[in-house]
Amino acid sequence: MNYPNLPNSALEIDEQPQVKEITNELIKQLQNALKSNALFTEQVELSLKGIVRILEVLLSLDFFKNANEIDSSLRNSIEWLNNAGESLKSKMKEYESFFSEFNTSMHANEQEVTNTLNANTENIKSEVKKLENQIIETATRLLTSYQIFLNQAKDSATTQINADKTASLEALTQAKTQAITNINEAKENATTQINANKQEVLNNITQEKQQATSEINEAKKTAFNELLETLKPKFSGLFVGAYYIRNVIYIMGGWEQKIKDLSDYTLEKSKKYEIEVFFQFVSAKIVEKDPVFGLKTNEGFLKESIKKITHKYVSQIYYKKLLVENASGILSLYHGYFYGNINYFNEAIITSIKEIPNDTIISKLSNGSDFSNTETFVQNLNGTNNNTRS
Repeated sequence: MNYPNLPNSALEIDEQPQVKEITNELIKQLQNALKSNALFTEQVELSLKGIVRILEVLLSLDFFKNANEIDSSLRNSIEWLNNAGESLKSKMKEYESFFSEFNTSMHANEQEVTNTLNANTENIKSEVKKLENQIIETATRLLTSYQIFLNQAKDSATTQINADKTASLEALTQAKTQAITNINEAKENATTQINANKQEVLNNITQEKQQATSEINEAKKTAFNELLETLKPKFSGLFVGAYYIRNVIYIMGGWEQKIKDLSDYTLEKSKKYEIEVFFQFVSAKIVEKDPVFGLKTNEGFLKESIKKITHKYVSQIYYKKLLVENASGILSLYHGYFYGNINYFNEAIITSIKEIPNDTIISKLSNGSDFSNTETFVQNLNGTNNNTRS
């Protein structure tokens, strides 16, 4: 493209004429006072002096002399300004011609600039398209490589995880097996120790039981012997009998069931007796109603012989000593609702029957202020014993 050259910007102007400065010392002093912000009185004084000076100049006509000088200086300045204005007008015309030629050249080069811009645009678009294709191709290669890398990493991680999983399972299985082995060994040791302790305790219990049984049997023998001594006849000429039943008797319940006859001696209604019955029993079951033992003759149950049983699983003793009159028949032992056994530890049911003189028995019941005859017989085992004998 062609562009016109710029014109020379320098103006052909003569040197500016010097204008003589009209100064006055008094004016300078006044200007300095004003600029320095001097005292107001000083400023007024200088102003008055200036007025006086002006009047003096006017009076001496120095003003007109200076006016001619000023006028000559001004004419020179005006002439210089006119010359400078003509030079500036000429330079302005040169610039107007330059801008006219510049506009003409710009119009001439506009199509060239447009074609160049369009060509550059097409080139840029083509390059952008190439870059886009290269970016897509590069991205595709990168994605493919990254996918291959991911697949390889995934396969490697899966292989490592499976290996670690297998190792962990084997370690867990081994630890579980070892733990089970340790538990079984500890269990066997504990079981062995428990069995040993249990056997030792059982041996001790058996030994203590045997010793206690021996002591109980010995005490029973002693008590039986002492009882036998007390049961020896104390009255001559009267019947005295002691009867022993040694076999074990098992009883399985029922109401008012006969257990055994306690002797083969038949009581006579006209005679009076002292009867003692002693035996040991173990109750194996307590039913809803209290079990009882009682002695019976032909006339009914001897009221004072009825005894309720309140414990179970423990050895207990039945012992009654009765003064009996108006009784006949064989003395028998009955029970009600009893589950258990008698003579389980090789004891015996001991029955002592003593005939005593008819005038020796006094059987009375206290009623609070006096004594009355007692009720000797009841017709069933439900009869209670609230009597006080004397």
